[in-house]
Amino acid sequence: MTARPSRASWSGPAVAAASGLAGKGVQFVALTTLALVVSPTEFGLFSLVQATVFGVASLSSSAFAVSAAASAARRRTATEGAGGAARESPLVAFAEAVRGRKRWFGVVALADGAVVSVGLSVVYGHPELALAAFAVGLAAGGITVTETFVGVLAGSGRTVSTAVVDGSRGLVSGLLAVAGGLWAGALGAAVGLVLLDAVVALWVLAAIARCSRRPGVEALLGSRPASSAGVTAGVTAASTGDRGVTLTGLAAASAGQIGPWVVLWALQMVGGLEAVATFAVANRFAALVLLVPVYLGKNMVGRLVIDPRSGRSPLRADRFVAIVGAVCLACALIAGVVQWGAAGLLTDRYPGVVVAGVVLLAAAVVRGVATALSMVCAARGHLRVWLVSDLVATAASVAVCLVAVSAPGVGDPQLWLMASVLIGAVVCALVRAARLVRRPRSDRGPVTHL
Repeated sequence: MTARPSRASWSGPAVAAASGLAGKGVQFVALTTLALVVSPTEFGLFSLVQATVFGVASLSSSAFAVSAAASAARRRTATEGAGGAARESPLVAFAEAVRGRKRWFGVVALADGAVVSVGLSVVYGHPELALAAFAVGLAAGGITVTETFVGVLAGSGRTVSTAVVDGSRGLVSGLLAVAGGLWAGALGAAVGLVLLDAVVALWVLAAIARCSRRPGVEALLGSRPASSAGVTAGVTAASTGDRGVTLTGLAAASAGQIGPWVVLWALQMVGGLEAVATFAVANRFAALVLLVPVYLGKNMVGRLVIDPRSGRSPLRADRFVAIVGAVCLACALIAGVVQWGAAGLLTDRYPGVVVAGVVLLAAAVVRGVATALSMVCAARGHLRVWLVSDLVATAASVAVCLVAVSAPGVGDPQLWLMASVLIGAVVCALVRAARLVRRPRSDRGPVTHL
């Protein structure tokens, strides 16, 4: 008889998402307060540092986290299918998920430092920040480790642990950013944002290193029931797919990150750091919307994986995308009301922030749907769709930016630069949706849903 996958529950992931959103909400309030305390020029510089540091870190962190969550979910499903009941410790599960890829954490940290340093000193024209930017970028490599660890927790079904870690990260990093910004300006705020992730990453890696030197670790890995030998073989066979997800995620995130960086470069060209600051303040509200697919996605991506016993997944992909889109829209409306209420405090210091906020909130809703579709791509193995959509969207966004900078007669260049974010998001979502609703030839069985 064909086994049916367990029905997907939204309660656990919703709790984890709510906790993460609460932490990020505190961070949002803290950084918005910082924007009202420091000068627009200083906040614009901080926004360049933050966008560069977190943009580089997100290239690897999102790919590693999605891959680790899918790997942990497959291992959990396979273990339960083989009659196993006990769950591995989080550190053992993390070690299994990153087996053969731990050295990449060091490579990622060094690459983060180099790219952040070159980006701020050469591309954005602030050579005085070169050494400090390298150090901050190196510390930001810890984001990849912590996001991977959180992905393992989520994929293995540890909802409470995921909620605690995500909520704490947002809360503490936001407060540290404000303290650092008041103490040392833009760089101090950037250090505050990455400090907790760096500390957590060092703790996790040190704990893994200590465990790996103990003979008991092999006993832990070998203490599963005899039937788990087949589980290990199946998971090992799937590790190639996990690496494919990681590499595709890195390539797609790299392509997708080019657009925002070009927007910031172009804004600084046409309006200086003040224009960058206005964009950053408006984008803080939009960024809250994008937290929805991130937190729900990494807690639900394991339930989008096809169960080989039934040929179906516990969670329908079209339902997942629809719910994420609806929640993103609701969050955008709430964020828009809050932004409108705060307009009196913001418009004097950041002119044009309301119009920018409307455009970026619309872009965030569309980008949220596109992000949910990328989770489907990762879980179902549609890696080419994931990558191609980001490449096409980036090309569209960059083209609009170049026109805005080189042909000012077409209208307000800053407004066009804001619109380029929306255009890129729409193109990305359309390409992913158009490709996913088509049945790939390699798919088996009737197609009743995404």
